[in-house]
Amino acid sequence: MTQTRKMLAVAAAAALLAGCSTLEPSPALVSARSGYQALNPNNPDNAFERGQAEAALQKANNCLKGGDPATCQALADIANAKVQNADAVARAAEATEKTVQDETISIGRAKGMAAQQTTAAAAAATAATEEQIAKQKAALAAADAERQRALNTLKSFANIVEDKERGLVISIGGETLFKTNSAKFGPSANQELTAVALYLQLDPRPTVVEGHTDNTGKPEYNMKLSQERAQNVMDFLIGQGVSKDRITAVGFGETRPIGDNKTKKGRAINRRVDVVMVKATQ
Repeated sequence: MTQTRKMLAVAAAAALLAGCSTLEPSPALVSARSGYQALNPNNPDNAFERGQAEAALQKANNCLKGGDPATCQALADIANAKVQNADAVARAAEATEKTVQDETISIGRAKGMAAQQTTAAAAAATAATEEQIAKQKAALAAADAERQRALNTLKSFANIVEDKERGLVISIGGETLFKTNSAKFGPSANQELTAVALYLQLDPRPTVVEGHTDNTGKPEYNMKLSQERAQNVMDFLIGQGVSKDRITAVGFGETRPIGDNKTKKGRAINRRVDVVMVKATQ
């Protein structure tokens, strides 16, 4: 898609929504639209990220037409984050390419200056290379900061633990996601799982969605319920843009409690869904 077609597509979507929506675009959505238009449509370095940004922006635009305000805000935040991520990837690639070019030039200059015993000029060329490396590190730091902001959002409703054996564990109480004794989502599930999807797209580690229950009821029923819940969460995350090739779902029923099933509080803790970002092997 050329730059002109991309701008027309975004403008057309915005115009359509303006004519039939009861919701105004949030600052995050306005920022996402503007940022997306500024992206170079012919840059191969962030083609995948641009595709994700375009899909997320379309979802956010469509939500304005009769969508839930909280859901629309969450989708706008995701679209804005994906646009920013595409821009950061492009900038990082540009910085890396320029660093390689400058490094090659600097090496050649350094050899010539060494032959002429111009130590001061060689030091200046080395400093220029270090400056480019510093810029590249800054771009990577910006991406890390974006992931941290998304993680902080998760901490507002989920328990986050960095397990030495398993990796990063995002634990959400099953009662906040699902209706009682059901694998159907409750009213808060959409907003919470959208935030989880945003983080997963900024952290590409392999992911396992685990369903867990307390020991109330028959073990066979609990195992089936935990599997259905894990599967539904995984399907939702894939629908939000998480690659199906990096995520799986498994139900453990009542076999992995982290609380005391003899108490009401312990049973509530055990009824959960864990989204596990698998620890990289050494």
